[in-house]
Amino acid sequence: MKHTGPAYHRNGDHRGRTHRYLTAKCRQSRRGFVLLVVTVVIILLSLAAYGYMGLMETEHRAASMFGRDVEARLAAESGVEFAASQIALKELDPSLDVFHNPSIFSHHPMNETDNPRGQVRFSIVVPHVTGTSGGVPRAGMMTENSKFNINRLMEFEDDTDDVTDPYTAISYIPNMTEDICNAILDWIDSDEEARIGGAESVTYEGLAVPYSARNAPLESIDELLQIQGVTPYLFYGEDSNRNGLLDPNEDDGADSLPNDNADGVLGLGFRDYFTVSSRERNTMPGGDKKININNGIVAEMFDLLEEEFDTETAIFVTAYRMTGDENADSLAQGKLTIEQQQLVDWIAKNISNGELGEVTRGGIDLSNPPTAQFRSLYDLIDAKVTVDLNGAPTTLTSPWTSDPGTLLSTLPMLEEKLTVLNDEFIDGRINVNQAPREILLAMPDMTETIADAVIMSRPPIESGGMSESMMANRVSPVWLLAEGVVDLATFKRLGPWLTTGGDVYSFQAVGYFDQGGPTTRLEAMIDATKAPPRIVFQRDLTGLGRGFDPALLSNSTGR
Repeated sequence: MKHTGPAYHRNGDHRGRTHRYLTAKCRQSRRGFVLLVVTVVIILLSLAAYGYMGLMETEHRAASMFGRDVEARLAAESGVEFAASQIALKELDPSLDVFHNPSIFSHHPMNETDNPRGQVRFSIVVPHVTGTSGGVPRAGMMTENSKFNINRLMEFEDDTDDVTDPYTAISYIPNMTEDICNAILDWIDSDEEARIGGAESVTYEGLAVPYSARNAPLESIDELLQIQGVTPYLFYGEDSNRNGLLDPNEDDGADSLPNDNADGVLGLGFRDYFTVSSRERNTMPGGDKKININNGIVAEMFDLLEEEFDTETAIFVTAYRMTGDENADSLAQGKLTIEQQQLVDWIAKNISNGELGEVTRGGIDLSNPPTAQFRSLYDLIDAKVTVDLNGAPTTLTSPWTSDPGTLLSTLPMLEEKLTVLNDEFIDGRINVNQAPREILLAMPDMTETIADAVIMSRPPIESGGMSESMMANRVSPVWLLAEGVVDLATFKRLGPWLTTGGDVYSFQAVGYFDQGGPTTRLEAMIDATKAPPRIVFQRDLTGLGRGFDPALLSNSTGR
């Protein structure tokens, strides 16, 4: 039965209101849930965006740092190329100073910017040089001739005059011992007979990683590390980061690497004193061959001298070759150790010309082979010879005297045009303007008194450069004689070892920013014995640390 009364209507209205209420309530709940979901999604998106922005910021910083690192590296590499270009320019302008020239080699900008943080530069420096004060790096390069060419060590053993034995020659090198010296000699010589304390192939072949002695000249100075007795400490010294500065870790004993003696002095290694790369061109400035005044064909030598100089010069040099210097002592007088070769050359020349009869030049009979040779060009100074000139005994005196007023003007010209060797290059002479005391003392007949006098005579290395007027008079080793550092007899005995040149250069190129940041440090060597100069060695030292603070590179070298 269907109810249609008031109670029914009241119940129906109630259910309707409840339904409507529940429907509204449900709709409100759904709206709150959607709002919550939207809020969560926005938060998550915001967090994702924030994380993404942080990641992008990190990536941006990494990319920026990588870019700055690339800039520093390119600056250092540009520094190496720039050094090569300056060496090439020196051929056109011999007065160009590449030894210490802050205006050229210090704090060189790679770009122009108003932002100091973005200003990248390079500096060309040499860490350890005698005369540098306070450990400040020198702005420039050094020649390998400032070191001792270890391949010349055999010459002391072969020297018939017994002036200096091999160990005495290098005994001033820190930590050098006679056993190590003998091991070096065994490595260089051509036999397999070990000296006392030395080592030959039989020793090295018994090692865990066997190898043989070279039995020939060293090809790289790093090869010393293969020789018995030469440890990494002896080779590298205490300068673990190779900056020439006594850093705290290099003066604390065994507390941190390297192990040092904590004596307050930076101990250098063999690599800082020895080289196998010291070399000079044996040609005239324009590249033409020099006149060899030890030429076995004396007539040919006479003709070349007469053409380049004059008859008087040709006669005197030829007379010296034929009879020798009356004033020279037995050590300074060149002995004819190549007499047989000269005689063969003379006979071969005359036979080829059909001239077995008399050969004369300038009134001198050249039919017989010469009896003397030059040890160096300095043998000409104050020399006196007696020779048959046009059949009559004649005494001649050298046109080159030891007068200080003329030495510095006449000898450099001779050095440009004359030589005592046929070789294209001259190896192993010692640059008396740059070599440290220990290397000066390696030369035969060098004394501690003379070495100290040479060091004291050098101009100071200052922030603005060196004394141009003083160095202008030191383009030839003859300044040692002109300034009274040595006497004539000693100077002539030292002659075969002396130079103020060198055509192989070494240095460090540092790329850096003005206000900190990445630094790249490269060690390089440039060979200018042939044109154009060649980069023959480059090693990255960045892993050893920055080495030099940018402020040190800018403030200590004149900028």
